Amino acid sequence: MKTASREELIECLHAVSGGKTWIPPEVGARLAKRVNDPQLTKREMDVLRAVVAGKSNKEIGVAYNISEGTVKVHMTHILEKLKVTGRTEAINVAAKRGLVRMEGNVGA
Repeated sequence: MKTASREELIECLHAVSGGKTWIPPEVGARLAKRVNDPQLTKREMDVLRAVVAGKSNKEIGVAYNISEGTVKVHMTHILEKLKVTGRTEAINVAAKRGLVRMEGNVGA
């Protein structure tokens, strides 16, 4: 890092010359945040919004000009990132986190 202090640079050189891996603390903190709180990609958000709207995988594929298999891959990533096991749970968690808005009340 350009902003590394002399001490950090020396620590890095010692670690690397000793066969170890060295990650700057700022980079490590950002990586840890991503691992603990992975962000949905733009396409995953598109798919999630379509799921919230009640669309099937086939309908989502047609809407975004992607295969149904690709939609399933996006859904798998969404479920993993939200740490849920199904579409309904994904919708609930996404709504609670403010990722999506539920329009109107179902059954009202």
